[in-house]
Amino acid sequence: MALQKSRKTKKLKHRPIGYWPSHHRFREMVDFCVRGKTNPVLQSCSMGDHPAQLCDFLYYDLDRCLWHRTALKEGKAVREKLSILRNRVNQFKCLNAADTIWAIAVEATSEILNLYFDNREIFDKLAPLHKSLPILATIHPDTSKVMAGMVANARLGTKTDDAFRIGSKTWFISDAPASVYARAIVTSVHMNTNLDPISRQQASWVKFDDEHQVQTIVLPFPKYIAGMDQLPIPITPASVIQYWRKGKEIILEEMPEFHLRPEWEKYRERRNYKDGAKKGVIQHAIFKDILIALKTIAGANNRRAPSKAVTK
Repeated sequence: MALQKSRKTKKLKHRPIGYWPSHHRFREMVDFCVRGKTNPVLQSCSMGDHPAQLCDFLYYDLDRCLWHRTALKEGKAVREKLSILRNRVNQFKCLNAADTIWAIAVEATSEILNLYFDNREIFDKLAPLHKSLPILATIHPDTSKVMAGMVANARLGTKTDDAFRIGSKTWFISDAPASVYARAIVTSVHMNTNLDPISRQQASWVKFDDEHQVQTIVLPFPKYIAGMDQLPIPITPASVIQYWRKGKEIILEEMPEFHLRPEWEKYRERRNYKDGAKKGVIQHAIFKDILIALKTIAGANNRRAPSKAVTK
């Protein structure tokens, strides 16, 4: 028995050690917030096509009704059936499966159209809570007029976290470095608020470590996590400066030499900075443009009501 215990202790003593971040690191947020492939340096790892661009919308609109533990059993059943059909299409190019998906989509979309005409009160309550609207395009000559009216009356997204940035190119499309970093700041605040304590995170690795004979050490929180839960979510025109200051804190703690990264090369090469400008001057210029991007994302540069689209 003593020999077995000695061997076990020795085995544990020499486990490989791995380190795991306790939060979502800003570098990862930058990569996550790149939208496409227009920037020569900042490149998205996703397909870059429109379905990929709409991924966040679909998650927002579908999760609570098809995936969440509180979702109706009928919703979960529909999701499971669609998953089976999708796999048949992807693996076997099954035409019947694809045709069935098409039929289900038409049936479901026609129900939305019925809500619009026959249960307008329900439609008007639901549509602003969503970021997408199923459209039943047909060969009927009145289709385009009906669908245009439906979109106009839906007030899509006006009661979501994107209410102040509907149609915003800075938030949804632009891959200018300042726009990407502004989105990364907003996303960092969202994903790093209310993190589990280090002790709980550490405890979650026990089973994995025992199964793989390794030792995982969860790293401490960075200093900037303190006070992050005081920022309102979502960002609003009134909280832009709070987000900007926290963003500066995040960037300077995790990436103190961020201005040397390739995406900021044009800032370093500006005529005013070529003659040996201090890094603080360059960083100040970058932070100034990030602030402008944050204002646009929050709707501070938009004087119209949030129900109308932002175009900047």
